[in-house]
Amino acid sequence: MLLQGCDQRPAESMLERYSNRVANSLNSDAELNLDIPLALPPYPKRRERIQPVPDLRQGLIEVLNLRHCQLINLIAERNSSLGKVMPPSRQMVYEIRLLFRLGRCQQTLTQHDSDAELLQQVDEIFLIKKANFEVALWNGIFTSEAIERNFSRSEPPLSLTDDDGFSQTRQALLMLNRIAALNSEINTPQTEWTEPDYLDQLEPHYQALSSLRYGSRWLRSLYLVTYTLNHTASVIEQKLGQRPLCFNKQATPKALIVKNVFNKYYAGELQPYMARIDREGREWLELNRRLLLNFKHIPDAMKDYQAQIIASDAPLWLNYTTARDRHTKAWQRLLSQCNLMPGS
Repeated sequence: MLLQGCDQRPAESMLERYSNRVANSLNSDAELNLDIPLALPPYPKRRERIQPVPDLRQGLIEVLNLRHCQLINLIAERNSSLGKVMPPSRQMVYEIRLLFRLGRCQQTLTQHDSDAELLQQVDEIFLIKKANFEVALWNGIFTSEAIERNFSRSEPPLSLTDDDGFSQTRQALLMLNRIAALNSEINTPQTEWTEPDYLDQLEPHYQALSSLRYGSRWLRSLYLVTYTLNHTASVIEQKLGQRPLCFNKQATPKALIVKNVFNKYYAGELQPYMARIDREGREWLELNRRLLLNFKHIPDAMKDYQAQIIASDAPLWLNYTTARDRHTKAWQRLLSQCNLMPGS
C-alpha cells in the first residue's frame, strides 16, 4: 500500500498491471509498457488560430463627443499602456462592453432626437464593431493560453479517483459557451442593450482552465486506455487462435485464474476508470463542439484539429470505441469457452 501511494504514475501502473496480469495468466510474454509518446495531432499554433480584427481607437475629440455614452473610461482604459497589452480574455470583455454600450448609446440618441452628426458617428462605429464581433469573441476564447493548455500533449493522465478539475472545467466551458452565444444574440432585435452581468466572473474560469488542464489530461487518459485495450485484445486473440482454454465448456483451474484476473483487474480497476473517462469525456467533447458551433468562420488549422479530435466522428473517439468493442468481444469469446461469462 505504501509503494502504491508513492507511485508517480498511478494510471499507467494500473493499466500495465491489468494487461500484464492478463498476459501472464494466458502464458504470454507480450508485456505492456506505457512510457510512450502521445501520438495525437498538436493543437494549432497561436498564429494559425488568431483572426485579424481592425483595432478601432478613438481620438480625444471623439471620446469627448461620446461622453454621454459611458464610453470615456472604457476607451481610456483600452488606450492606456496596460490596455495595449491586455490578454485575449480581457480584450474580448472590452469588445463586448464597447458594443453593448454603443448599442445603448445608439438607442438613447435616437429616442432623444440628438445631434445627427453624433448619431452618425455612433452608428458607424457600432456597425464596424458589430461586423467584427465574431472575430473578437473567437480571439478572446481560442487564442487564450487557458484553452491552449487544455489541449496540450504534455500533461499526465487523470488520476484513478480524484475529480481532477472536471467540475470546474465543465463550468468554465459552459461560461465560454454563454459568451460565444452572444455572436448570434446580437443579431436579434434588442429592446435594450444591457451589458451581460457575468463578464466580471470570466477570469476565474480562464484561470481554472489554465491551472487544471483537465482536457489535456483526459486526452492522454483516453489515448492510453485505447492503447491498453488494443494490446490486451491482441493477447487474448492470440490465445484464441491456439489451443482452447477449456473443452466442452468445463472450467479448468487455469481458466479460473483467468476469470479471477478479469474480475479483480478489469472489473475492479480498469472498468470504473473507463466508465469515468467515457462519461466525462462525452460531456467535455460535446461542450467543445457546441463552443465551435457558435462561429461561422473557423481557421483551417482549427477545422482540421476539430475533425481529428473534437468532432463526434473524430478518429480519437472512434479509435477508442473500436478498441473497447474489440476488447469486450475478445473477453466474451475467451470466457464463453469455459462457461465463465458473467451471468452464465
